[in-house]
Amino acid sequence: MTDTNKHSGDSDELWFPEDDLLQETDSFFDESPSGKSADGKHSGRNRSASGRSASKGGNKRSPSGRSRGANRNRKHSSSRKKGGKRRSRETYLHLAIAGVLLVMFLVAAIRLIIWNIGEDSGFDPNADTSEFDTEALDYVQQLDPALLEGHEDDGVTNIVCLGNAPFADDRSDNGLAGLIAQACDATVYNCAFPDSYISMKYQEYSDSYPQDALSLYLTVASFCGGDFTLMEHAAPLLPENADAAQEALDTLKSVDFSTVDMIVMMYDLSDYRDQRPVLDENNDINLLTWNGALNASIQMIQQTFPYIRIVVLSPSYGQFEDENGNLINPDTEDFGHGALPDYVQHQIDVAMYNGVSILDNYYGTITENDQETCLTDGYHLNEEGRRRVVSRFAKEIFGIEETDG
Repeated sequence: MTDTNKHSGDSDELWFPEDDLLQETDSFFDESPSGKSADGKHSGRNRSASGRSASKGGNKRSPSGRSRGANRNRKHSSSRKKGGKRRSRETYLHLAIAGVLLVMFLVAAIRLIIWNIGEDSGFDPNADTSEFDTEALDYVQQLDPALLEGHEDDGVTNIVCLGNAPFADDRSDNGLAGLIAQACDATVYNCAFPDSYISMKYQEYSDSYPQDALSLYLTVASFCGGDFTLMEHAAPLLPENADAAQEALDTLKSVDFSTVDMIVMMYDLSDYRDQRPVLDENNDINLLTWNGALNASIQMIQQTFPYIRIVVLSPSYGQFEDENGNLINPDTEDFGHGALPDYVQHQIDVAMYNGVSILDNYYGTITENDQETCLTDGYHLNEEGRRRVVSRFAKEIFGIEETDG
C-alpha cells in the first residue's frame, strides 16, 4: 500500500459508523496473541482488512445515501409545509384587503346617499332680513358745557350747513336744509357749494381750478378769519353752477357766527369719485387728503368758535358711471385709496378723535337696498332720501321722534 492509500485509509476510518467499530473490536478479541484464530489458523488480518475495506466502501455509500434520501424527504416535506403556510398567509391578506375595500365602499356610499338627501337649512327667501343689516357706526357727542361759559344764548337754534350736493341740490323748503329747519324748529343757513369737495386738488390755489377756493378747509378759513376775498374771486370762475355758488357765498357772509349753535357738514362721494387720497400717514392735516382737510377744518372751528357744536353726516350709498360708461359700485371698487366704506370709516375716526358727533348714513340711513327709493342719478338724494337723512338727524341729535305731521 502506498502512502497515498494510507492517507486515504486513515481518512476513511473517520467515516466508520459505530457498528463497524464494534465489529473490529470483536475481531480483535477473537484473535490469539500470535495473531492466529482459535483453530490455529491465521484469522486473516487480510480478511479483516478486506472486510474493513469492503465495509469502508459500503459505509461511505450508506451514510451519504441514507442522508440524501432523508434530507430529500425532509426538504420536500418542509417545502410543502412552507408552501402551505405561504398560501394561507396570502389568502388571509387578500381577504383582509378585500374587507377593508368593502368597508370603505360602504361608508362612501352611505355618505353620498346622506349628502344627496341633504338637510333643511331653514332658509326662507321671503323672510325679513332687515334685522341683520349692518349696524350704523354713529358717534353722538354732546358739547362740553364748559365751552359754553360766557356765551350768551339768544334762545334760537341757529344751524349753518356746509357741504356740496346733498344741501346744494335743492335750496327750497323741501331741500335738506329746509327739512332740517322744519323738523328741528331751527333757523338754518344753507352755505353749501355745488361741485365742491372736502379736500383740495392742488397744494396752492389756481384760477384754472376755482373749486379749490370753495373746498371745506378754505371755506372754514374764510369765515373763521372773516375774509372772503378768495371765495369772491373764485365763485364767478366756476365752469358750472356759478350762480348757485354765489348764492351760497352771500348766505355765508350774512351769518353772525357769534349766534351760531351748530355747524352741520355733509359731503357726498365726490372725493372718492375724483380719487382723492384718504389720508397722509405722515401729516394728519394734509389738505390734499379727505382726512387731513376734515381734521384741519374741525380743529380750526373748535379753536375759533369753541361754543359751536359740530355734527358730521357721512355720505350715503350711491353709484355712478365712469368715463367709459361702466357702473361703479363704491362698496367694492377701490381706485387706489380704498372703497367708499374706507372713506366713511376714516371720516368717523376723525370725528371721534376731535370729539364731534357723526351719523353714519352709509350703513344707517341709505344703503344699497334703498338706492331706487332714495337716490336719483345714482347718488344724489331725492325727496325721500332727504327725509330719511333728516329723520335720523332729528332723532339722534335733537331727540325728536318722527311724527306723521
